[in-house]
Amino acid sequence: MSTGTRIIQYISFPASDAFVNNRYQFTDGLEKLKTVDGHLGSFWGLQAAEEGGKTGYLVTIWESVEHHKKFTASDAFSAAMASLKPAAAGELTRFQFTGVRGSPIPGLQTAATEFVIVRPNAGTSGDAVTAAANKAGDSFEQKGYPVALGQSAHGDGVYIVVIGWPSVAESRSTVKQEPFATAIGGLSSIATLEISHAVLDKHT
Repeated sequence: MSTGTRIIQYISFPASDAFVNNRYQFTDGLEKLKTVDGHLGSFWGLQAAEEGGKTGYLVTIWESVEHHKKFTASDAFSAAMASLKPAAAGELTRFQFTGVRGSPIPGLQTAATEFVIVRPNAGTSGDAVTAAANKAGDSFEQKGYPVALGQSAHGDGVYIVVIGWPSVAESRSTVKQEPFATAIGGLSSIATLEISHAVLDKHT
């Protein structure tokens, strides 16, 4: 299985009424990213309606760690974040993930994108989490669902799994079946899984 150097920047936030009602008024912030060197794509949207539709998401994909670091140190980053600030009704949750298995882009372009933030239990090694996450990833990949795995770039042991689905309903029903249930059970036995689904648009 391939591991790349691409960076996934994941941001989630309690969505403001302005963002829920008309997020397209915030496209100026995304426009600032389009010409930045190393930027491969931006995906944004809302939590699936079945889960309340109250969380906003912005996920950007970068060619490498170096490209992402250069961007976050630039005026373009400050300007983009400032223009998007009114989209959030509270604090942003931000992660940068690297060491990606596969490409996250196919999963981000499906009708329903599942995000799983994986936080290892105390005493659980990174190798154990990686092995369990890859086993779960294999089960999705073998059935034709796009999946990617990333590890926090900050060394805090947090992982992300990105899975693409035709619908939230199919996600919920499929993971109860084998081989998914056993693989997910193995991962959840050694880590806390924060699972959400989003409906995203691509902006490039």
